[in-house]
Amino acid sequence: MVDLKLLCPGGNFTNVGGLLAHGLARGGLPRGSTVSAVTGTPYAELAFNGPDLVREGRYQVAITTPAWHLAGQEGLRTLACFAHDDQLVLAVRKEFGVASLHDVRERRLPLKISMPTRESGHPAATALEQIFSLYGFTVADLESWGGRILHDRPKYPNLPESVPVDPSFDAVFDEAVMTWRWKRISETYDLDYLPIEEDVLARCAELGMRPGVLRKGRLRGVERDVPAIDFSGWILYCAEDLPDDIVRMVLEALDEQKDQISARFTGPTAAMTSPIDMRSLPLDPPVPLHPGAAAFYEEKGYL
Repeated sequence: MVDLKLLCPGGNFTNVGGLLAHGLARGGLPRGSTVSAVTGTPYAELAFNGPDLVREGRYQVAITTPAWHLAGQEGLRTLACFAHDDQLVLAVRKEFGVASLHDVRERRLPLKISMPTRESGHPAATALEQIFSLYGFTVADLESWGGRILHDRPKYPNLPESVPVDPSFDAVFDEAVMTWRWKRISETYDLDYLPIEEDVLARCAELGMRPGVLRKGRLRGVERDVPAIDFSGWILYCAEDLPDDIVRMVLEALDEQKDQISARFTGPTAAMTSPIDMRSLPLDPPVPLHPGAAAFYEEKGYL
């Protein structure tokens, strides 16, 4: 018998994991086996801690984002890379006339910022604090200038009826650029989108954060390509010692359920930014493909 636990921290990942568990239960697991798609709270902290939980054996398979969160992690192997095009966006109301985070520091701007908090365990919070430090200030500095971090991040950022931001905000620094939240913020408010300068991007890369681009026209007011930190990639991964036969069953279930999973993510604000194409799933893994996964993709003609 097999007791297989999938760590699926968050609503989108629970959608994927639930259908994957359904496919596994219908597949070749020995009689009496169990499969569970497990979520919990807070979502972001579970995703952030997922690599340790998988290495400890508490879960056999997990999903996380962004892809670079796994890069360089020992003892882990990639199973699949889902299409997910996202960036960490730095947007400030136009009336402040801000062109760079350098301006925030030099002018000691008392900004009220909507952003993930350290308490949430969100990787964007960690990334932002590191970026701030590279520009020469901290959250404590912002607060000493009269600014503050707003605790206004909506529970469901991709629901049109969710309040996207506290109307008193001065800046929004966050990811999930494809959601209704960012669409509504950009269409309601006039914003400047701040680039991350090349030297800072290089330092961020040294810290493990992959550079990206907020493309012209992605949101209203983005009038040119804006250098950013990439937050792309939903990665299905496992421990390196997960048996090949279990890996094969997971990927067979994914192949069987790909249309049902893709159907959960449709429309202009879809979190997964294109339907599942099995030929793209093994491409550009943040940690090497599990050998069993590589064998599966090659045998099926997907790789």
